[in-house]
Amino acid sequence: MKRGNGFSLLEVLISTAISLSATLIACRLAAGAQTNWRVIGARVDLQQRARAVADMLSRSILEAGAGPQAGPACGPISRYLPAVLPRRAGLRGAGAFDQFHRDAFTTFRVIADATHATLSLPMPPGSTAMELAAVIGCAVPTCGFADGSTALVIDPDGSYDTFTVTDVSAASLTVRARGPGSGRTHRTGSPVLSIDSSSFFVDPSSSVLHRYDGDASDVPAIDDVVAMDVRYYGATQPPMWPRPPAGEANCLYDAAGTYQSALMPALAGVAGLVEMPGPMLIDGPWCGSGGTRFDADLLRVRRIRITVRLQASDPAVRGTDRQRFANPGSAKRETSMVPDVTVTIDATPRNLGQ
Repeated sequence: MKRGNGFSLLEVLISTAISLSATLIACRLAAGAQTNWRVIGARVDLQQRARAVADMLSRSILEAGAGPQAGPACGPISRYLPAVLPRRAGLRGAGAFDQFHRDAFTTFRVIADATHATLSLPMPPGSTAMELAAVIGCAVPTCGFADGSTALVIDPDGSYDTFTVTDVSAASLTVRARGPGSGRTHRTGSPVLSIDSSSFFVDPSSSVLHRYDGDASDVPAIDDVVAMDVRYYGATQPPMWPRPPAGEANCLYDAAGTYQSALMPALAGVAGLVEMPGPMLIDGPWCGSGGTRFDADLLRVRRIRITVRLQASDPAVRGTDRQRFANPGSAKRETSMVPDVTVTIDATPRNLGQ
């Protein structure tokens, strides 16, 4: 008897089982590949952001305090004011002069290729006009200042103010003050410097590291930064600058020119440096005046250590262990987890040791 065309029920069941097994294996392989792709992508992204934050913060710290190479204020600006402040500074959201923020800092540096000037007339508090006198290297009446430039006016006693240039006309600048000023009248001959001001701070609500220019530009710089800790190390020997003109006093010298060593004693430290905790940097003696006052111990700063913690952007690769994940996610298997990473930047600004 001949067998009919087609398959028996047993053959159909066996072939179906084989097909289902192959499909199941393929699905598992695809799911595993997708998980691996997600984990690898998250690790690469996290490493790239860690490198970016290390480069950005270390560069800002290393350039802090750079001053003009010529003119009446030649040398590092740390001879007049701190190159690094332990808080946000500027027009919006600035910390008060007596506040210390562990997760924020501000750096100042003179723009290297800019020319600078001095005041040709006194500039009283609240003034929006700045009259310039040219100095060596200034080839035009406004010495290279332009709309949007940041101008720093400093006095020998440590008083200073920062402004945004809003208009340029001949030898005059129209300016807007950046936040509470010193309340001082800047005398004729006070240096006017073109600077860069950068405040870095973490917004805990969005886990974003911001960079603020002290005026209108407050931009997200690095995503998924969950914490930042800034520590300061200063020289054991007290600072000698700023030194006021003869007959005037400031936070370091009396009117007779005698150093006030009782207020600024030598400190005990290792290798000439000592860690300066927050309270030490906001307890005086106070230099400058008004809203731009600063603790004289900030002039001791020689080294800065910044620790930044970053997380993977995708919650699916973050686990539930709060020791490893600041913001837990939904990952269950160890192979599908990308733990938070910590970047430490330990920088000695070359301009602060001069």
